[in-house]
Amino acid sequence: MVMDYSAKIATPIRSAISTLTYPLVKVIELPQNAYEFLTSTASNRFELLSENVKLKQQLSQAQIDLLRLEVVSQQNKELRQLLKAKQQLPLETTVAFLININTGENDHHFIINQGANQGVFIGQTVLDLNGVAGQVYKVDIETAHVILLTNKNHAVPVEFLRTGIRSYIYGTGDLNTLSLPAIPQSADVKMGDILITSGFGGVFPRGLKVATINNIIDSEDRSFRQAEAEPSADLNLLKQVLLVWSEDQQNQKTEPPLINNNVTTSSPEDTPKSDEPKVDEQ
Repeated sequence: MVMDYSAKIATPIRSAISTLTYPLVKVIELPQNAYEFLTSTASNRFELLSENVKLKQQLSQAQIDLLRLEVVSQQNKELRQLLKAKQQLPLETTVAFLININTGENDHHFIINQGANQGVFIGQTVLDLNGVAGQVYKVDIETAHVILLTNKNHAVPVEFLRTGIRSYIYGTGDLNTLSLPAIPQSADVKMGDILITSGFGGVFPRGLKVATINNIIDSEDRSFRQAEAEPSADLNLLKQVLLVWSEDQQNQKTEPPLINNNVTTSSPEDTPKSDEPKVDEQ
């Protein structure tokens, strides 16, 4: 009975004390709760930031992978085009890739990744998908130097596809322009005429597309005409080329291009002097 009575008295007292001390307990707990809240918030923020960085890295990698895929896809497309062109040519050809290019004033040449070890030889014809790009003029063990058609005064024996007229076409130092400096007024030459290799000199196989006439100019006294032509090969965007192996060229090496004060030409005995350009009419 005594304990019963004591419990009845103590309960209200404890309740009153608990009620009075509750705000104090909360005040004491407040720093701890605030610390736990801030720690939790900071931890969540850090996790979110880490996850964000990781996702950004994954996105960047995915974009890089996509870019590589596009590059590989484009390269495969170009290689398929080269393979198709190779299959369509009645000549044996092999693919070579450019590793350096120089298109400075008047001096146009590039270096390919094949040389003497691959059988490349001086004078060898070099094409792109659209036509003649140039010829090999120097061969090292694993590389070769190719002179472009547009190299200043470089000459190629050509034939007008429409009429059969033969002439020489010269480099001008401009990647987009070749020159026929003296055409007789009687020669049947028109805008849009296609020029192909004539085969004279035995360096360039006959029938390869060289250029298209895009400008014809009469001389002041109208005794002859001059013509300009756009190269068929896309010389501004060369990445890979085709090396041509004709039957005659597979077992012999031709002479290097003649270089003198006036002309660089693929075959010196068949090329007119630079001050006496001519067109042979048939």
